[in-house]
Amino acid sequence: MSSRFRADLPTARAAAVAQWDRLVPAVDDLPAEAFVRPTRLGDWTVAELVAHLAGNAQWVVATLDAPLDAPLDAPEPPRAEQTALDYYTRIGDHDAIARRARERAAGRNPDELRAMVRDGVAAARERLAAAPATVVVAAPGGGMRLADYLVTRSVEGVVHALDLAVAAGVEAPLDPGALRLVTRFLAALLAARAPGRSVELRVPPYAAVQCVPGPAHTRGTPPNVVETDPLTWLDLAAGRLDWDAGVASGRVTASGSRADLAAHLPVLR
Repeated sequence: MSSRFRADLPTARAAAVAQWDRLVPAVDDLPAEAFVRPTRLGDWTVAELVAHLAGNAQWVVATLDAPLDAPLDAPEPPRAEQTALDYYTRIGDHDAIARRARERAAGRNPDELRAMVRDGVAAARERLAAAPATVVVAAPGGGMRLADYLVTRSVEGVVHALDLAVAAGVEAPLDPGALRLVTRFLAALLAARAPGRSVELRVPPYAAVQCVPGPAHTRGTPPNVVETDPLTWLDLAAGRLDWDAGVASGRVTASGSRADLAAHLPVLR
C-alpha cells in the first residue's frame, strides 16, 4: 500500500507522549466501580480497556528493547517493510488482542491497573527520549520506522480515549496535537484503501482528502463532498458509528450521487 502520509519522529513522538499524558490522570480519576462497566468494544470491560491502554505504552518499550538493528558488518541495514498505513492492513488477529487484554487485566484491582498505565507511560517517555530517528522496530507485519510505529500508538491512544470516555461517562482525554495527527492519518488511510478522486472528504480544521474510484474532479466545487467533525470522523473510521446513523443524525453531511462512504468504512478493521 503506497503511503501519502508521513510523520517525522519529533512530531510522532510528541503526539504519542502527549496523548498518554492525557490518559494517565483520566484513568487515575476513574472511580473503582467504573472498571467493571462494559465498553463499546464487544465484551471488553473498562478494566480490560485500561490494561490495553497500559500495553500501548509498554509495547513501545518492548519494541525499542528489541529493535531490528543490524550488526555493523551486516551487508545491508534493516529495512522498514511497512508504513503506518500498511500496519492497519496487517495488524492480525483481533481476538488475540482481546484475549491479551483480558489476561493483562485478570486479577488486578483498580489501583494496580492505574499503576500499570502510569508506569508504562513513564517508561515509554524515558525510553523514547533517547531513541534515534533511524531505528527500525519490530511490529506485526514487519519492520517499521519508529515514527510510523508511534503514529499507530497515537491512533490507539486517541480512539481508545473516546471508548473510555463513553464507557465511563467522562470527557474524552484528548491531546489536540494527537487528535490532529490521528484525524489526518485516518483520512489518509481512507484514501489509501479507496484510491480515487471522485469524492472529497473534509474534516475541518485538520484534513481534506480525495478518494473513491470514479470521475476525477479537478477544479471548482467538488460534486461529491462528505464533511464531518474530527470526533465523528474518528467514530466512523473506527467503526463506532454507522454511516447511515451518522448521516441521519446530522453529524455527517454528504452531497452528491457518489458521496456515500459506507462501503469503505470502517478503515480500522
